[in-house]
Amino acid sequence: MINIEKKSDITIPFTHIGECGWETRVRAILLSVAENWECSLPEVKTEREIESLEQRLGTALPLNLKLFYQAFGIADIGEQLQSFDEMGWLKDTWGAMAEYGPDFSEQDLAALPFMVTFSDYLGNGNMFCFHSETKEIYYFDHDSKPYLTKMFHCVDDYLKGCLVFCQSQLFADISLERDAERWAEEMLNELYGEDVVRKWYY
Repeated sequence: MINIEKKSDITIPFTHIGECGWETRVRAILLSVAENWECSLPEVKTEREIESLEQRLGTALPLNLKLFYQAFGIADIGEQLQSFDEMGWLKDTWGAMAEYGPDFSEQDLAALPFMVTFSDYLGNGNMFCFHSETKEIYYFDHDSKPYLTKMFHCVDDYLKGCLVFCQSQLFADISLERDAERWAEEMLNELYGEDVVRKWYY
């Protein structure tokens, strides 16, 4: 099990999904998180399940998101990846009650038709989406207008960030809890910049 005692104990799991050794590093993180919460890893997703999801959505998933699902399923990455049944087009979220949805800006409306949800962030109504054409990652923040912000060029960066930050749960001693969170945040700032991290976590 991973035990965080200093900043250098936090693992950056990959540069990009699919590179040599990525699965080993990710599995070590996920197993440590699962052990910390006394749970087991979920079943992986099959190619047939992924194809069925893509047919329902009418669009392809980002390639490396598919690789992650095939290796680790709907894993606990510190944020709530949606089940395949929950994933869908953001524009359809409010269904027949669209009038109760957000008052999207013109900037939002330009991106909205392409947004496919795949993560509920922390279950608070904010969601991460991928762009159906570019596969870039957007953040839907229901508290801040414009509601849609492009955060990452690819899903690898989102998953990597989650896997770095979730290691802050793995402090070796309770006295290190705040230090572990600070170290993880510092690493995310180094990877993505303070503006992105502030938007994401604050």
